Amino acid sequence: MTRDDSSAPLRPRDLALLLLASGDLRPRKRARDQQADHAGLDLKRRVLDRLAALDPEPADLEASLQSIVEEFGPPQGPTRAIAATIREDWQDASASPAWLQQLLEAATRFSGGNPP
Repeated sequence: MTRDDSSAPLRPRDLALLLLASGDLRPRKRARDQQADHAGLDLKRRVLDRLAALDPEPADLEASLQSIVEEFGPPQGPTRAIAATIREDWQDASASPAWLQQLLEAATRFSGGNPP
């Protein structure tokens, strides 16, 4: 995916793929047990993978995220929280081309120079 064509609207699938490729899903190095961190990152990766597979229209993002929360089942709290952060990322990407460009650059760096 490239964002060279600024006339092409961003789709939720595009954002999901950028977030997956950005390196944001790597655990940070900390001097503590990171089991919970790994579980949260794995859940976020699963939600983003599912969102990319669904490839909803931008207007259907909210319904798609709710569908993913229901599909993943209980406990729904963690999945709902991750869906909320993805919705916020969508709003940021839609409102700020600079933020989207920064995300694309991070994804390109993390993927070894090849755009996702």
